[in-house]
Amino acid sequence: METIRLMTTIGPDGRVRIDAPSGLPPGPAEAVVVVHPVTEPAPSALHWRDLRGLGKEIWRGVNAQAYVNELRDEWER
Repeated sequence: METIRLMTTIGPDGRVRIDAPSGLPPGPAEAVVVVHPVTEPAPSALHWRDLRGLGKEIWRGVNAQAYVNELRDEWER
């Protein structure tokens, strides 16, 4: 498949007119229109503050001091 940039014109009736580049043979042709709607910002556009509270359910019921003590015990081994 080849990608070709085509010039288009939208008429007052709402129809799209496509001007094919020279060199293409006359006759029927198929045109494919791809629409990429953008509804949300890219993840890189998020601020770090937007991540506050993310994953908090993982730590539910865990005693923070006991967890830190366990980690420190592992370091001493």
